[in-house]
Amino acid sequence: MSRPERWLLALAVIVATGTLAVGLGRTDLWPPNETRVAEISREMLAGGSWWVPHLNGRPFLEEPPLFYWLQAGLYRIAGGPSALTARIPAAAGGIVGVVVTIVLARAVGANAAVAALVLATAPEWWWMARTATPDTANAAATAGALVALYAARESGSSAMLALAVAGAAAAFWLKSFLGIGLALATAIAFLALAGRGRLSRRQLACAGLALAALVASWLLVVSAAEGRGGLGFFLVQNHLGRLLGHGEHGHLRPIDYYARNLLLDVLPWSIALPAAFPTAWRSRRDVGRLFPIVWAAVMTLLLSVSATKTAHYLLPAYPAFAVLVARWWSEAGDRALDRLTWIALAATFVVVLPAATLVLTTLDPATAISRLADTSDRISAAIGFVLEARIGAFALWAVPVFALGMAVVLVRRTHRPLAAVAAAMSGVAVHLLTVAIALPAFDRFVSARPIGESLGRVADAGVSVFTHGFDNREAVSPFMFYARRTFPEASSNDDLERRLASGPACALLPAEAYERVAHRVPTLPAVRRTLGARGLVLLSGSAGGCPPDGAT
Repeated sequence: MSRPERWLLALAVIVATGTLAVGLGRTDLWPPNETRVAEISREMLAGGSWWVPHLNGRPFLEEPPLFYWLQAGLYRIAGGPSALTARIPAAAGGIVGVVVTIVLARAVGANAAVAALVLATAPEWWWMARTATPDTANAAATAGALVALYAARESGSSAMLALAVAGAAAAFWLKSFLGIGLALATAIAFLALAGRGRLSRRQLACAGLALAALVASWLLVVSAAEGRGGLGFFLVQNHLGRLLGHGEHGHLRPIDYYARNLLLDVLPWSIALPAAFPTAWRSRRDVGRLFPIVWAAVMTLLLSVSATKTAHYLLPAYPAFAVLVARWWSEAGDRALDRLTWIALAATFVVVLPAATLVLTTLDPATAISRLADTSDRISAAIGFVLEARIGAFALWAVPVFALGMAVVLVRRTHRPLAAVAAAMSGVAVHLLTVAIALPAFDRFVSARPIGESLGRVADAGVSVFTHGFDNREAVSPFMFYARRTFPEASSNDDLERRLASGPACALLPAEAYERVAHRVPTLPAVRRTLGARGLVLLSGSAGGCPPDGAT
């Protein structure tokens, strides 16, 4: 590789990684996940418990508080909560994940710059790095723990092993047992196949005890604050229930869910994964080549057999995917599978990515929300969006992406580093256009800020604002975050009527709940609103109370 190519790769890594943090405050927080996490952090800063997270004044025991501490700390520094401050910890986690991937690639002999480009431009990693949830931070901590373990195995360093323990503990304190469980399973499988290296049994035993103590510290906090019931919820319902698929936890999906979703979630690099695995497997006696295979395979298999699945659960495996693709990108030969992969990549860069650009810059948000609400098949939805796109916009937005794709095809045989740069920049172009055009168009359909802020204003004026009929607190979190207050719940129809008759009042209800009680309050003013695909009703009391148009 020439010196100019190395500099160009380094510049591309900086640009692609920086894109993870571009436009974080350009849109409001979107429900349900972003607003739930951000509201928990707001309540923590507003006087709630810093050890046991609360949502709408009640304990929320799904995750330990580390990510909420980060958000709440930024709220305090910035003078209050906002979309930007809520998203900064996730973006920082995404960037740290890229740095960890560079360290991993260098440790196992892969092209570190290409691996960083793969991770930074993988759509799911990019999306979650700008989403105010702990997922990319958890993935970065999990990856850091595994990279430190690999370094400890190679060197026998107790300091590196302690760093691995710290990373695994951070993953637990960020997102419960997901990251730490995947890290432990990967570590056990790798050490069983490759041996302990220079690590002694005593070192491993001490590391295990230290990690157990750091995990147990949170369990003791939960037990002391919420008793056996809270501890049982955290361990049994929240974790065992998700693993086995209890209906109340949702996200129940088939065993091939990740195999199908990786196609879009790591596009365009996912096209290379079927060839990347056998390329690494052929040299599996080299522990540096074995390690990312075990990492990627163990995490994917474990999450596939779990009943509860969602795309971002697999993020801790992405650094390993990135290293595998980077190795294949540099070493692909003339085998039939390699040739077929390059053909598929060429089609992706010159057809699929320009089509994605066309869709993202011409998409009608109302149509998209309706289509996504009606189907769980993301590939079918994507094809439908392409068919509905306005072709006249192609020259304006899609042609540059098409040109970058053509550059990949033309230089990949003679200058693979340049091909990787062109490939990554085509992804960066799509992401930047998404931030500039697509996301703001959706914001006015899915943001709860107008309704939440209006409810906060009337509450500040003395109106009793409360909710009724929502199936969980997460559904109310968007309005509470932007109202800067918690909302009590009318627990029954009688309670609803009593509150509405007690003075200036405003009840927030889902449309379906209002239909069940409308006959009991036929004379009270009701304003209908929508948030995404969900209908809402703002129901004023007998003395008035709600904003007249529901938003101002």
